[in-house]
Amino acid sequence: MSDLRPILTTEKLVMQFGGVTAVDNVDFSLREGELRCLLGPNGAGKSTFFKCLTGQLTPTSGRVRFDGQDITGWETHAIVGMGVGIKTQVPNLFDGLSAYENVRMSARRKHLRPMAKEKAEEMLEKCGIAHLARREVGLLAHGQRQLVELATVLAGEPRLVLLDEPAAGMAGDERDRLADLVLETSRRAAVVVVEHDMAFIRRIAKFTTVFNRGAIFREAMIDEIMSDRAVQEIYLGKQADVAA
Repeated sequence: MSDLRPILTTEKLVMQFGGVTAVDNVDFSLREGELRCLLGPNGAGKSTFFKCLTGQLTPTSGRVRFDGQDITGWETHAIVGMGVGIKTQVPNLFDGLSAYENVRMSARRKHLRPMAKEKAEEMLEKCGIAHLARREVGLLAHGQRQLVELATVLAGEPRLVLLDEPAAGMAGDERDRLADLVLETSRRAAVVVVEHDMAFIRRIAKFTTVFNRGAIFREAMIDEIMSDRAVQEIYLGKQADVAA
């Protein structure tokens, strides 16, 4: 992994809201093909950091680079156009369209019409929601919507996938399927996952970044993170004790 070049970096990244520094001088690097989990309690800065990566927020200072290109302050649709797949906390879908149509529209960014149809069907099948293909997305349960959005993201064949709390609101079988999908996706794209669900994190995590007070507290393999008493007590709290 260390021989691969970085696909995503931040340099001295700062995000302030009035007198509050939510992201504090963060230097971060993700290599091609790497799967990274971002951990930390509410208010640690990880979700704000994620929003700076995805164009939902413009940093106060510092730089964000994707594949060497400075994308600091770019709008989200422009970042997606560079080959970044983004899944936010709240599923971002066209509720009046079917699951199939949502996924097909994403596939059309990369493929002509016949291939986009084939890619949409493949992604729905892979995500275990082919039976929902003709269902209107606005009528689906939250966990099902999460999987539809993931299928939509993957249909665009991104080089980098950014997932913000993808397991939120999912049932056990949906969460297991999601873990398998994230691991499979990481074989062909770099992946960043922000997540609170420690059982889910244990399924997928390798090298892990822990945030605290807007800064990176520690980076290590997940087993080291989970055995670090300071991380358990201060940053992961009771969840870590339950999951241990």
